[in-house]
Amino acid sequence: MVKRIIFGLIWFAVLYICACFFAGAIAGAMAGSKDPANAAAAGARAGEQAVDALWVYFAVGAAVLAGVGSWAAVLPGTRGKRAPKPIA
Repeated sequence: MVKRIIFGLIWFAVLYICACFFAGAIAGAMAGSKDPANAAAAGARAGEQAVDALWVYFAVGAAVLAGVGSWAAVLPGTRGKRAPKPIA
């Protein structure tokens, strides 16, 4: 049981960080393509604003996915030990 909780917390962190990364990267790329002269600064600003606006949704979504995935034992690391195969 403790193993599932620990892996659920790890999966929450992984899902949350990935969601923030991809949202920031997409927003930054879109902003950078509109202003090629200042692409780095515009992309950084847009990425920060996108993540600041959406972090609550990412946190709740990651918590729900990690919680349900751990409870249902469908995420890697949350399954119990399998029975050994019989020797034929």
